[in-house]
Amino acid sequence: MIGAIRDKHKSLWVGLFEFLKNNAIIGMAIGVVVAQIVKDLVDSLVKGILMPSINLMIPGEGVSQLVYLVNGVEFNIGIVINSALTFLIVMTILYIVVKKILKMEDVLVKK
Repeated sequence: MIGAIRDKHKSLWVGLFEFLKNNAIIGMAIGVVVAQIVKDLVDSLVKGILMPSINLMIPGEGVSQLVYLVNGVEFNIGIVINSALTFLIVMTILYIVVKKILKMEDVLVKK
């Protein structure tokens, strides 16, 4: 009976690892982790370098504090500009990386 339980337990793990391998789940998980790290890096670059540089050129409180009031309702345009810059940087980096990967894949396939 203990041997049957052990075999069933072993087959569960073998099946799980086979599923992960066949469906590229591990590669996708690594991609998600790397994407989060790159996003954090880009956020830091935008907030720490790019936005202060823009704020030096714009007099007053800067772009991140850009707020419009309409009938007592506050529209924080600075946050939207910050997010748009972050998005553009991430998409540019992603485009460059994917283009390089596809170029490498073409070289590998031609051999």
